[in-house]
Amino acid sequence: MLHSIRWAVIDDVDQIAKIHVDSWAEAYKGLMPINYIESFTVERRTKLWTNIISRDLAFVMVAEDNSGVIGFLCFGQPKGYENTNSYELSSLYIAPSKYGCGVGSSLYKECKKELSLKKAQQVKLWVLDSNQRAINFYKKHNFTPTGNSDEETVGKVVLIDLELSSKLSA
Repeated sequence: MLHSIRWAVIDDVDQIAKIHVDSWAEAYKGLMPINYIESFTVERRTKLWTNIISRDLAFVMVAEDNSGVIGFLCFGQPKGYENTNSYELSSLYIAPSKYGCGVGSSLYKECKKELSLKKAQQVKLWVLDSNQRAINFYKKHNFTPTGNSDEETVGKVVLIDLELSSKLSA
């Protein structure tokens, strides 16, 4: 399936928010409490992405085909990374109907090109330890565990995020 990658603009927010909610629900079904998944509404995600894109708080790319936006990726230098050669990939979500079509790989490939232009030497991310599909995707793209993890308790469930890192050629 043909798709193209470009920088997100404010007019993409509604589509990004819908993809974020739909992909979140699909990816985490059975891995997180359903009420927690459902608490992330399109309205909340619209506010989040409007803020990020309108204020240039991070770099956001979208993948689109003739039907519109089908996926997005967000990266930047959060607190503690500023003015370093390390970046964080904070979001990579694809419309569930486009899973397995290479959209995520295309987005990450473009992200790596941009990171190269920024002289980045490392990119890190956090992934839910039980999200094997995502872990496999990132391993395919040369991410390895750093040994760092973070726990969050949601109701009676403990969610564990693993930090992964990939070295980039300078």
